[in-house]
Amino acid sequence: MSEIYVDTKKMRESGNEIINLVEEFKAILDAMFTRIENVPLNTKEWVGDSATLFASLANKDKVQYYNYATSLYKYGKYLVDCADYFDKTIDSVRRD
Repeated sequence: MSEIYVDTKKMRESGNEIINLVEEFKAILDAMFTRIENVPLNTKEWVGDSATLFASLANKDKVQYYNYATSLYKYGKYLVDCADYFDKTIDSVRRD
């Protein structure tokens, strides 16, 4: 009979770390896109048609970045859920 070793503690810690890093990533994305959107209208660091076009194009790419963050979050959540499932399964079949 073969044995499988799973470090559920490390799996759970890694999943939680990914989730926390995704939250930081989202905060950075929010700040970055807010800044880009404000350049041609509010801060006027760069004005004109090219600045407006840049802000518009950056705004179109925004969805891709947030989809990436969502995918990473789901992966972190998956690791935590797997660790919980493995712990529950191990406890149900453990023989002392």
